[in-house]
Amino acid sequence: MYKILRKEKLNPTVTRMEILAPEVAAKAEPGQFIILRPQADSERIPLTVADFDREKGSV
Repeated sequence: MYKILRKEKLNPTVTRMEILAPEVAAKAEPGQFIILRPQADSERIPLTVADFDREKGSV
């Protein structure tokens, strides 16, 4: 499970999150998506990778 480092509501429909995920950050490229599943039995949510920091290990 990955840790949410920061969550910021930009407007009523857009939220920016910074997630500590070193394995994902190491392979991330602009325009890719990650799949978020908050709980094992919940729906999968596709999220756009807008930025990443390989040194910090975050997306």
